[in-house]
Amino acid sequence: MVFLGVVAGIALAGWLFVDHSRRRKQRIEEQVLAMKRAAMEKMAVEKATAEQAAAEQAALALAATERLAAKRAVMEQAALEKTALEKGAVEQAIAEWAAAEQAEADRVHLRRTVEERRAAEEVDARMQAVEEAITEWLEAEREGRRLTAAVTPDPAARKNYTRVEAIHQQVRSVTEVVEKEAQELEFIKNRIQAGVDFLPIEVGLTIAQWKEGKLYRHRTFEDLKLKFRYQAYSIEDGYELLYRYHEWMAQHRQKLRVFIRLLGGDADKTESIQAAIERLERSERAKYLEMEVDVIFTLSDIRAILEKLIGMEAILKEFETVCRKRSEQVISPSWEARGSL
Repeated sequence: MVFLGVVAGIALAGWLFVDHSRRRKQRIEEQVLAMKRAAMEKMAVEKATAEQAAAEQAALALAATERLAAKRAVMEQAALEKTALEKGAVEQAIAEWAAAEQAEADRVHLRRTVEERRAAEEVDARMQAVEEAITEWLEAEREGRRLTAAVTPDPAARKNYTRVEAIHQQVRSVTEVVEKEAQELEFIKNRIQAGVDFLPIEVGLTIAQWKEGKLYRHRTFEDLKLKFRYQAYSIEDGYELLYRYHEWMAQHRQKLRVFIRLLGGDADKTESIQAAIERLERSERAKYLEMEVDVIFTLSDIRAILEKLIGMEAILKEFETVCRKRSEQVISPSWEARGSL
């Protein structure tokens, strides 16, 4: 009995231990499940919070993007409007400039047309005057011959000049004038080149006193050069003669064209005088037996005048070089100053 009681006590103790262990294990599992559930709930709450924060950030970013897009759209619209205004202003300026250019071109064309017409009228008037002068000269020659024949009916009286002979006489007179002017131009060039009477006396005295250091001791060298420039009057005279000789040569070239036209040639301004002479010579020589020798001789004299004018152009270039050289010598003297500036 005792043994059974002991066994029953041991069995009861074992069952109690097993039941206690089972309940403890169950409580532990319940605690673990509760902890897991709490952790999951916490994670869910944190996830929901994070998602809400992300949604709020996304909403803020979207709002900022929309604001930037709206601002960019406004700026682009303003830029487009500004570009349109600038384009309109540029187009208006271009239109005004084109209108001004067209008006200026029309004005220049009108002025050029008026000048060309005036020049053509002057040339025609000059040629008409030459023709009238030659005609009057021929009439005077004929009248003189009639009077001579009436007083002394000499069969060997002086012959009557033809139109070509009268033109030839005018060409010879121009030849004499051109030769004389060529000699004058050469003389003036040599005079300035040699320095004869180049500076007035007061400038010579000024130069001498400056070399001795008595004048312009406290003035700059530029002031002294200006004084020499203004007192060297021969330079200005030389340049004035240079301009006038260019104008004179242009007038005599025009006279040669008038003579060629009077002889039956076409002295077009686009063609050189030499080419016009050669073409008229070929045209005259092509007549063979009907060729007029006086025309050939007159053209030869016109060619001689042209060659003389070309030679004068070379002298004019030398003349300009001499004037420039003398001007530089006056502005920058080659001597060494003894005084202090």
